[in-house]
Amino acid sequence: MEELTNEYLIKAGYEDVIVTTVLHQWMGSFPRDEAKAFSVISLGSTLASLSKATKVIVKTPHEALGVPTMEANAQGLLCTKQILAMLKDQDFRTAEVDIEKEIIKRETRCIIDKCVEIGENDIALGTIRAFKSGILDIPFAPSIHTLGKLLPARDNHGAIRILNPGRLPFTPEILEFNNKKIEERAKFENREKSFQMVIDDVYAISKGTLIGRPRNK
Repeated sequence: MEELTNEYLIKAGYEDVIVTTVLHQWMGSFPRDEAKAFSVISLGSTLASLSKATKVIVKTPHEALGVPTMEANAQGLLCTKQILAMLKDQDFRTAEVDIEKEIIKRETRCIIDKCVEIGENDIALGTIRAFKSGILDIPFAPSIHTLGKLLPARDNHGAIRILNPGRLPFTPEILEFNNKKIEERAKFENREKSFQMVIDDVYAISKGTLIGRPRNK
């Protein structure tokens, strides 16, 4: 995201902007058991470190229980700080990561370029129009200003893909890539791709897994 943001800023004539990035730790349902909750926090912290995020939004071991105490907030921060310190000198670059980065760039350009187009080169106006039309959409958002048609699901390796693109302006190639990845999971799980996958994935981490598999898997 930092690379793409800089790319669009330079196109717009802004070459002296410091771009920062934020990683939100898991925003879905958490395990009720505190030890398991710390595993989820640690996973998010690991992702933040390896992705070189500037800032991390930290969760607590009480996410599943209600409003966290001061002590629980401190525990979440200490857990995150420990992971970041241990991994600060580590790098994570593989051919698979490069492929995923390229896919994300292509998907992002489709959306941003369309926002610029419908806003007649005014990105603020384009953003407003994009939300109204569904070109910009957020899954599970409580806001009345999102169309809510976009649905994600994990593929067979746990990567988040697009199950239903809603009105996102993706190319046929991007849609086919996402569809193929989810079909691979459906075949492995011996079921049809469906909204049930979305539901299963939403609850998966709180049940101790990354991918919401059927019970026989």
